[in-house]
Amino acid sequence: MKVFVFVLSLISLGFADDEINSRYFPKSFKFAVANAATQIEGGWLEDGKTESIWDHFAHTHPEKIGDHSTPDIACDSYHKYKEDVAMVKAMGLDYYRLSIAWTRILPTGYPDKINQAGVQYYKNLFAELKAVNVEPMVT
Repeated sequence: MKVFVFVLSLISLGFADDEINSRYFPKSFKFAVANAATQIEGGWLEDGKTESIWDHFAHTHPEKIGDHSTPDIACDSYHKYKEDVAMVKAMGLDYYRLSIAWTRILPTGYPDKINQAGVQYYKNLFAELKAVNVEPMVT
């Protein structure tokens, strides 16, 4: 968190007009939030999702993780994505950067079996973002 605040402070100084203490960003500046599917989704083995490399590691080597947590529930965004989007909107953000859990979309790892429930989850998430004028960015 300290690193994030430091970087944000440096960025804000870079956009200062003539005054080094400016706390304002130009109107054209766009704000975003970012996450990774493993960190927030949860939904362990729900609706056809299969085990990812990180799931396997977290379950077989919990001692390697400081608090022994797993991505099984995480922030439970799989079930609470509408609440998450409402928070993104309340913060006044313009973009929502996310990753896709490919084990949710392609449970076998091959395109011969597409998990429609996984596809629908992301469609619902994108529709919710668009409804509040937040642009999704998949990386």
